Amino acid sequence: MAEIAVVGGGMVGIASAIALRERGLDVVLCDPGEARARTSYGNAGVISRGSILPMASPALWSKLPAYLRNADRALRLDYRHLPRIAPYLAHFLANARESRWRDSASALIPLTSAAYPAHERLAAKTGTSHRLVRNGWIKAYRTEEAFRGAALEREILREHGVAFDILDGHTLREHEPALVRPYARAMLLPETGSVREPGRLVEACEALYARMGGQRVRASVNRLFPDGDGWSVVLDDGTFRAKRVVLAAGAATGALTKPLGYRFAVAAERGYHRHFALRPESPPLTRPILDTGAASILAPMGESGIRVLSGVELSARQAPPDFSQIAAASREAAGTLALGGPLDNEPWLGSRPATPDGMPVIGWAPKHDGLIFAFGHGHIGLSTGPITGEIVADLATGRPPSVPINPFSADRLLQWPRLA
Repeated sequence: MAEIAVVGGGMVGIASAIALRERGLDVVLCDPGEARARTSYGNAGVISRGSILPMASPALWSKLPAYLRNADRALRLDYRHLPRIAPYLAHFLANARESRWRDSASALIPLTSAAYPAHERLAAKTGTSHRLVRNGWIKAYRTEEAFRGAALEREILREHGVAFDILDGHTLREHEPALVRPYARAMLLPETGSVREPGRLVEACEALYARMGGQRVRASVNRLFPDGDGWSVVLDDGTFRAKRVVLAAGAATGALTKPLGYRFAVAAERGYHRHFALRPESPPLTRPILDTGAASILAPMGESGIRVLSGVELSARQAPPDFSQIAAASREAAGTLALGGPLDNEPWLGSRPATPDGMPVIGWAPKHDGLIFAFGHGHIGLSTGPITGEIVADLATGRPPSVPINPFSADRLLQWPRLA
């Protein structure tokens, strides 16, 4: 019987497996091993202390009619799967108020503040420090009205000591001469770091885990259940037992927790990306840019060119892809940068594991002994994956977590009214 099984090989799962091995535990990592299928592979790579404001913002209400019509690029609702996503949407809307936004920011700031140092520690072990860059990231606004509409965000960032500089359109071009689109204003968060080609970082973590003697099962986990003094982990082609389990399966977590009696209103926030070359005459893009007018991110990825990332699609996790959002984002990007041709044959699609309040679930499962939850990180899974892994190792070895995790308890989700 293994001491502990980690289910899920994305950034959270692999970081947890490494941290547990460092504490001397016998670890089995369960993951199908499909690199492109992991959400960490397709991330923008941003590691920001300022990632403390969930999508359920009070500004959502003014945009709701456009969202419901699929007339805003930031969100696409797949109405064919509405019964499946309705519980999440109901709780999501219930959280879209200023008091909840402020509470979430207060809960998340210790976690996001610890994110970059944890990435530095992990990169030093994996030999990937060259993939970490800390020169900030930019939120760009096409109009003064859009900039004024983000005043509450800036107020909350300021209250939590998150540094930012306000740039006018001319100063923005001085910072990023690759931009050809005019912008009215921008916010530069200088403390923010980023990972160039996050998939390569996860691959390096896998290699480190193997060198540390960690065991690996390349298979999907279909079921978990308590079994005597431990847990049975049911795979596609067999079963093994472990004394404890870390559940870090991302958007697939809901299917594994439901038979255990946990009905979490967790959604698969699907997102797309595509890579493009810059034309030879263009200066390089040096940091990620969030174009708020296009609801898309442009992120430099080194040898992989410019990664263009779409807004959110709410649909069933296994639904066929709909490339309309990434097609629109790519058209907008062509007006923002001097893009050349695409560098990949078709867009990438991944699913972010999202909770309605925008905060992860980290901690011991309330109904079962020996089960640690580490999922629901949404848009900050890559960013906070290494520090979450360290927290998981603290829990498994009986140490106080290095970051307060009470706000991330599963109990908060179980206390909400059951809608499905």
